[in-house]
Amino acid sequence: MTITGWTWRRGGGIRRGAAAVAVVLLAVLMCAGAARAEEDSPPPVNLWPVFDDRVDPLEQARVRSGVGPLIHSSRSLDGNVEEFGLRPLFFWRGDKAEQTSEWEFLYPVATYRRREADWDFQFVRLLNARAEGSPQAGREEHGDFSPFFFQGVRENGETYFGIMPLWGKVYDRFFWEEWDWVLFPLYSRTVRSGAETYYFPWPILSLTHGVNPEDKQHGFRFVPLYGYEVKEGAFEKYFALWPLFIRQRTGLDGDEPEEVWSFLPFYVSRRSPKWDQTTVLWPLFTYTDDRERNYEQWDVAWPFFKYARGESRQALFIFPLYMEDRKLLRDTVLFREIRYHDFAVLFPLFIRQREEYIGSRRERYRILWYLYSDAREEGRDGSTRRIDAWPFARYERDREGAVYFQTLALLEAFLPRNEWIERNYSPLWSLYTYRANPAGESVHSFLWNLLRHEETQAGLSIEVLGPLLAYRETDTAARFSFLGGLLRYDVKGGERSLHLGGAELATWSETPQPVATLEAAGGIR
Repeated sequence: MTITGWTWRRGGGIRRGAAAVAVVLLAVLMCAGAARAEEDSPPPVNLWPVFDDRVDPLEQARVRSGVGPLIHSSRSLDGNVEEFGLRPLFFWRGDKAEQTSEWEFLYPVATYRRREADWDFQFVRLLNARAEGSPQAGREEHGDFSPFFFQGVRENGETYFGIMPLWGKVYDRFFWEEWDWVLFPLYSRTVRSGAETYYFPWPILSLTHGVNPEDKQHGFRFVPLYGYEVKEGAFEKYFALWPLFIRQRTGLDGDEPEEVWSFLPFYVSRRSPKWDQTTVLWPLFTYTDDRERNYEQWDVAWPFFKYARGESRQALFIFPLYMEDRKLLRDTVLFREIRYHDFAVLFPLFIRQREEYIGSRRERYRILWYLYSDAREEGRDGSTRRIDAWPFARYERDREGAVYFQTLALLEAFLPRNEWIERNYSPLWSLYTYRANPAGESVHSFLWNLLRHEETQAGLSIEVLGPLLAYRETDTAARFSFLGGLLRYDVKGGERSLHLGGAELATWSETPQPVATLEAAGGIR
């Protein structure tokens, strides 16, 4: 077979070069389309680094990407989960089964989350809005441009708003159940834990009384000179020249009342039925007697020296040279004992942390905090491991045996298991990734599929230099292709074929070779 009509001319400039590239890309796309028509499962299209389209066997999703990792689009094979991103500017993820939708804009600058009818939006944590609940049980809405404007709707339908510092009345802000003000800080009123407090101005002069008159709660503060707050039968709190002189009696209505006397920095004492603590010339000396956990502790020139001994704690700190701490905690809710053993040498050069209880063990080794971390967990339902070697690599294995490895890893060590960092930023610097599932299927990718090696139950796939070379093998067939299938060699059973574009150049069968056998008496038959 001969090909005619092709001529070569020198020159042509940029336009002719671009036209030639466009023709080649078009031919590759046409060949990829022809290959799809021949197979039930569409093969991947790798036009590195411009475009990549494939079914990811580990993610069980159709994944498309463009310009390396910058453009991302995927859809799960069951159609429930969809993603689209223009990294790092924007990312969207929707899950039909969970009825969720998540949007990130230059994460964490702006985010939007929706689950069913509940939603939440924030912009640099200054502009915040959210709504949750149902019309039947009561729906609550918040909308703030902190600290200047606040508005919302309570579960009972009451609306509220506030403009700082002029006037406002809002609910559930800054740890206060109610908060209203006029020309803040000249006048302000807050409600928290059954106590109503008036400030004029905040926080210098204030009066407190119980929302319920039966609580017999009252207080007065003129910060920092003098102040008190008393709730009969519950607590008594006094201060003078705050924070120098403090006296408190709390928990009077329970089984563990506590009394505190403080004359900083000279003397501080805390007394309760279960433990006592005395500090003299803080931070020079502190003594703790914990009768509930049955141990004593001495702190000298905190945090440089600590020594503890007893049934539930043994500790020796010579900071930063040597630090060791053993603790035994009894969880009365889950009826189990938890043992902790922390150890460090030349802190933070080397740190080891261990936690054990029946059926579970956690251990973590660290060098210079985030420079290197190795965390392991073992239990009845399997084991996990995570290694961070900042900024070079990250390795993770879950309980089911799935493995993930990447290099580089610039932020993952500081924000472990942060799914938003992993989908918005990690692909940008993941020069090489390795993924494997419990079934033994694996995918290697270098430079966003410039080189890719894939082994699954369906077969083997190798891609070299993007669309340049590809080899795919199954139990019944094999294929070698060049330039995205422009030139293709197929093996299926005993048949061999050679293709150029969509045209078949040649087909032949493997000819069985004669086999020589010996007769019983010897000789060739």
